[in-house]
Amino acid sequence: METIKPGTLVEVGGSESAQAESPEVTALVTRAKSGDAEAFEGLMRLYERRVIALGIQMGLSRDEALDSCQDVFVKVFRYIRGFRTGRSFYKWLYRIAINAIYDQLRWSRPSGVTSVELIDEVQAGRLYASGPAPDAQAESADLARKLLGHLGCLSKQERIVFVLRDLQEMGTDEIGRILNLSQVTVRRHCMSARQKLRDRLLPTKRI
Repeated sequence: METIKPGTLVEVGGSESAQAESPEVTALVTRAKSGDAEAFEGLMRLYERRVIALGIQMGLSRDEALDSCQDVFVKVFRYIRGFRTGRSFYKWLYRIAINAIYDQLRWSRPSGVTSVELIDEVQAGRLYASGPAPDAQAESADLARKLLGHLGCLSKQERIVFVLRDLQEMGTDEIGRILNLSQVTVRRHCMSARQKLRDRLLPTKRI
């Protein structure tokens, strides 16, 4: 598996139309680009829990996820002046976060089972444009807890791909570009991860 060199910021090819971000985020980004420290701190408050949650989903301990989060925002502070207005800030931040977490995973211990006390923090970090109905939310949260509690059965590569593809709903082509993998390899890791989780959790059902 090809690795991403530490400090590398991966740009995913193709056009990127800006997702509808709130006027608050747009205003904070504009001010932060001009060097406004208070605006930058506002962006950190909005997104740091999501970055930490992503790190935990991908197999970091809470302390490692916190370290990666710090590294992410150091990079954001360094490069935000070059952020292109009209693009999605969250997608841009998200790519930086994936690279930082992926670098951390290269040096960390093999991923184990996600501890129960981290599940709520992971769930709180998930981003939905519009939330589902309460019953659907409860069912989804229950499945997420079961899945996250058994991600330790996956290899590191399988876990990264499964989190990005099935939990973060990222496209196969985008995952391949970020991780420097072919789409065939991404699909293979995803299928393997699903099979392992199916055997653990849903022996008679499909995920």
